[in-house]
Amino acid sequence: MYQHVLCVYPYRRELKQQGFCPPLGLEFIAAVLRPYAKAIDVIDLRQESGSTKSFLRPETDMVAFSVNWDCESARVREEIRSVPPGILTIVGGRHATEDPERWLKDCPNVRMVVRGDGEEAISEFCQGRPLDQIAGISYRHGGRLLHMPVRRCGALRDDLFPDRRLRRYTYCIGDTGLVFDTVAASRGCPYNCTFCSFSRNPWGEKRAWSARSPESVVEELSQVTSPIVGFTDDNFAFDLDRVGAICDLLQARRIRKTYIVNARLEIARRPDVLKKMRRAGFAALLLGVESAHDKTLKSMRKGFDTAKIREYCQVLSRSGLFLHGYFIVGNVGENAAEMLQIAPFAHELGLDTIGLSALRVSPYSGLEDLVAACPDYHIDHKGRVYSDELSADELGRLRRRIARAFFTPGQVLRILRKAFRNGLLGFIPGMLLSLPRFAWRSVRDSRARRLRQEGRRKRHPADAAAK
Repeated sequence: MYQHVLCVYPYRRELKQQGFCPPLGLEFIAAVLRPYAKAIDVIDLRQESGSTKSFLRPETDMVAFSVNWDCESARVREEIRSVPPGILTIVGGRHATEDPERWLKDCPNVRMVVRGDGEEAISEFCQGRPLDQIAGISYRHGGRLLHMPVRRCGALRDDLFPDRRLRRYTYCIGDTGLVFDTVAASRGCPYNCTFCSFSRNPWGEKRAWSARSPESVVEELSQVTSPIVGFTDDNFAFDLDRVGAICDLLQARRIRKTYIVNARLEIARRPDVLKKMRRAGFAALLLGVESAHDKTLKSMRKGFDTAKIREYCQVLSRSGLFLHGYFIVGNVGENAAEMLQIAPFAHELGLDTIGLSALRVSPYSGLEDLVAACPDYHIDHKGRVYSDELSADELGRLRRRIARAFFTPGQVLRILRKAFRNGLLGFIPGMLLSLPRFAWRSVRDSRARRLRQEGRRKRHPADAAAK
């Protein structure tokens, strides 16, 4: 039994603009630790002015850090090294998993790095199992760094989800005061898109899709007080019968909230489930479209082409759900003119909003092989893919140009109307605040073109009359 366990999310700026997402993975670990600790504090340094040392008590005997991103790496290491050597210090998280030996070397006070999902390993450790019998950990022993075999991911436990009574903070969307929460109902993804590493474990092994039961998911939702819930699942709607069962239970228990989920376009195959989702409070689908061109979709192994995308989106548009489409700017084999087709294609599909991201190489995604096979494509120090034709900065300017073409004044009005209908105005304040800027630029550019045309007519009235 530990006297006091401190669980720390050590970032200051990570997702600061969208900092309303709680550190859910760390809260899962805290839930595992609770039976073995007299007291637990979960600290999110994005919400604090103090450092890790500020929350240490005289009786603190364990500190667990969640290291998920490669940002702020120097400061995160300082936070970890600030824990006195006499306190058991454990590090976990996706980024730590990618190079556990480096974290053990850089932070001499760290006893153990948990690789991949940490719930089972932490539970076995707290039960007293010897370290050399715990799969999925790396640890120091007698001056040596030892790495235990990879832990195979098993089925998710129905009885394990975050205990929100341990939460010290209220996570709000921007300055709206609207409380937001997240739920993890499944993990993994059965698909094999070439640009994505989230269908694999952080050490490169394919991760099977695993889900909690509908009863477990709805029980957790009954304990969530936030009016808006985002599901962190890579693919919430893989098993559509299960989605329908969740909707039925939500309605039977009269649990009414606004839900946002990631889904593949294939969800359109089940209009009956879409109707259930709408009635149960599901308001928005975040959809990976990625490209407006068949050749790119094929090389990505997306499993559909543009004709199928159009077919699916016709069904989805009739569902009444808010549709957000993800696109990648800078796909291998696409030129600037082809990328500029994203905006008209998204308008044609009836998408409400779009997200434009750079093509980045993630560990074990397989994208490195595709780039290596194309001598005119390269990877910069941030992992961004660029070409001899379009630099990373030029691709950034292209993204902004596509955004301005999509977010016209008419599109902004459409977004506001539909977001209001679906209870999403509070969820997208950052986007809504940026939309007027895009709309204003669109209006400004349109006005500038009109003035140029009028100027040409004044200078060349005969030519203008002939036209």
